[in-house]
Amino acid sequence: MHDVSFTSGGQRIDGYLLLPPGSARRPAVVFVPGTGGDRRELLSEAAWLAAHDVVTLTLSPPPPPPQATTQRAAIAQLRSETAREVVAVRRAVDALGSLSVVDPHRIGYVGWSAGARLGAIVAASEPRIHALVLLSAGAAPVDAYVSTAPAALRAQLRRVLRSIDPLRYVARAKPGSLLLENGRRDSVVPRAALMNVVRAAPRGTIVRWYAASHGLNRQAYRDAFAWLARRLPIDGPRVPGAQTA
Repeated sequence: MHDVSFTSGGQRIDGYLLLPPGSARRPAVVFVPGTGGDRRELLSEAAWLAAHDVVTLTLSPPPPPPQATTQRAAIAQLRSETAREVVAVRRAVDALGSLSVVDPHRIGYVGWSAGARLGAIVAASEPRIHALVLLSAGAAPVDAYVSTAPAALRAQLRRVLRSIDPLRYVARAKPGSLLLENGRRDSVVPRAALMNVVRAAPRGTIVRWYAASHGLNRQAYRDAFAWLARRLPIDGPRVPGAQTA
């Protein structure tokens, strides 16, 4: 496990890079955490996958910008923050592609909560990622946010939110490239928001529901990694001595 960083948009992005032994080319998967999380949040899951001969990279999100001083500036900041997060994932793919042990045609993505919401946008904006697992991904329609805003701000808010709408982007993902996993007992993301992503996803998307909360459970991750193994595919040997469950 390597403590790594790279530059994205002039900012430093920290990560943990897990490299199985050997020089053969193998798949790689980027892990993106939820709100307030960092590169440690999905580290154990990344390690489990690395034990199956996959290069994995867990990310901390870009540092937040200075707090906006006006409502209009805060709305404009929504777009720039989302753009920074998407670009950071794309730079992560660049970093993985620079490694001789990574097969650039077998790169995947695992995002949980906010990382899954971001993945809905990444799915349409980063063609080098061939398989995306979105865990507990939810989103409300743009009009639901706009209707609660002051009248003077609604036009700007609608314009900005449409430009970063995960429901709009997930519909443009490559058919068959997505796995959506949700918990039936999710008390963080409303079921309606989860269903919005399910309905917007393209043909061929696999959707699975679990008797679990927002954090899902071990079975969900087992199923997610089994799906990635088929999609990428992951066909290397297990790393001797590494924890694989």
